[in-house]
Amino acid sequence: MDLHQEHHIDLRVRKTREAIKNTFQEMICEVPAEKITVKELTDRARIHRKTFYLHYTSIEALYQDMMAEIAEGFYKEMEKLKAPYSHEKVNRVFFTYYAGQDKYVERLICEPSYRSFCNKLHTATLRHNLSRHNPYADFSLETQSMIYTFLVASSLELYRQWIADGKKLSLEEVIELTGKLLNKGISGIIG
Repeated sequence: MDLHQEHHIDLRVRKTREAIKNTFQEMICEVPAEKITVKELTDRARIHRKTFYLHYTSIEALYQDMMAEIAEGFYKEMEKLKAPYSHEKVNRVFFTYYAGQDKYVERLICEPSYRSFCNKLHTATLRHNLSRHNPYADFSLETQSMIYTFLVASSLELYRQWIADGKKLSLEEVIELTGKLLNKGISGIIG
């Protein structure tokens, strides 16, 4: 195969993946996650189902790929922070990054049928970030695991609540409030 043929195939693969992902993004914003099927997606993307399966084993695999891309963007934002960094700084990056994403990202994070996977991915993201700076390294692995669970579940649920409330608090207000809650708990806002 010559270089021109290789480039043409590579371009075709990229365009097909792009069509799959763009269609998936549109569908996420229009229909509940459980209604998205390979058949619906391929019909809308105007590709054959076999073509979809050349790229992904399932809708969940597509979701995983999309979330990995989103997480990679978050990693890049986190890498701009200099260690050691506070919960408030991490929280600011988290909310600022996710508030700046497209509507489909909001749905991927907030849609109930994707929450378990989303939580696992964000736990992996937290562990990735902690590989650079781990203020909990002196604690037992079990204690660290509990701290990670608290931080991930709290951050995601606070974000989801902000979205559910229609983002009535400004981004700055939600960053300040959630930063205090994560760092000091309830006593941080009433004491």
